[in-house]
Amino acid sequence: MAFSGSGLLLGYFHGIVTYIRDHFYVENLQLSGISGGCSTILALAMGIDLYQILLLGLHMKQIFLKKGIYWHDFEDMVEFTMQHWKQIGISDEDVAELAARKQCHIGVTKCFPPGHCCIETPHTLRDLVALVLSSMSVVPFFRTPGIYEGKYYIDGGFSAMYSVPPGQRWDEVIKVTCFPWWATLFPPALGIADIQPYRFMPTEVFVLYPWEHQRELIKQGYEDAKLQHDQLVARGLRPLPNAPLTPWSEWESLFAGIDENNLPPLSSQRSTVVASEMEKHHYEVLRTFSQSDLHDVLKGPRLRRFDCAGSRSEANCAELYKSASIMSRAWR
Repeated sequence: MAFSGSGLLLGYFHGIVTYIRDHFYVENLQLSGISGGCSTILALAMGIDLYQILLLGLHMKQIFLKKGIYWHDFEDMVEFTMQHWKQIGISDEDVAELAARKQCHIGVTKCFPPGHCCIETPHTLRDLVALVLSSMSVVPFFRTPGIYEGKYYIDGGFSAMYSVPPGQRWDEVIKVTCFPWWATLFPPALGIADIQPYRFMPTEVFVLYPWEHQRELIKQGYEDAKLQHDQLVARGLRPLPNAPLTPWSEWESLFAGIDENNLPPLSSQRSTVVASEMEKHHYEVLRTFSQSDLHDVLKGPRLRRFDCAGSRSEANCAELYKSASIMSRAWR
């Protein structure tokens, strides 16, 4: 399944991915993305909670509106993005597992010599962030082209509509775009996508609309994917027997609780009642790698906070620390 670039129409892609997550098995789904399509495929393939992905986008939107959207230093953006990804639970362990599965590819445009590259996701968080940002690197939003493994790249959309790995049959690729069918009949697409909107949304590609409008775009993406349910099944996606995992009414309830002027903090916790298999696996990875740190978690400032809160005496804190040490040794 290949996602084209989206500009700022990320909400539309978010709705499509939400429908796919809630109605189909995605564990073995091969995915590729260009520019704005990258965050959506990573959410599916890594089991990242889609509500947190949405909040991440809104948090970054606020920051860009305050600091400006032009002339960002590429390396600074890598550091900045890494810190935010970590807050929603994307770890080196997740990235390494994704790379080992060879499940995702990112499309970029190589500068020297010019041409399109479809690159497998790398093994570290830093490299993955650098590759994704390279796929959406456009001057003047960035001061320079993106840099990945010492080479310069720019937005993958300059050289291809969809990024497909070498050897992949074109007629087997499920194509997803945010442009209507009549706009994709011309180069570079030269064809109709499996999921695409019925109307052209040029301003949404370039303008950061308020949250209320973004909610409409998410719903539109969800509904457009729903219309193509039978087509997706015919193309090889396997329906979940208990679909939908999360009813649309639950998503709407979560969306209704978002105040763009007072956003909830980012978190690695899951927001929906039911989890997909990839989300369960992602949680297990986080839990497994955090258990080894339990011995240190209850030391120092955190232990003192228990005492200062008045809910535990110093003796009780000592008992809590002793119990934590026993549990930590048992887990090891």
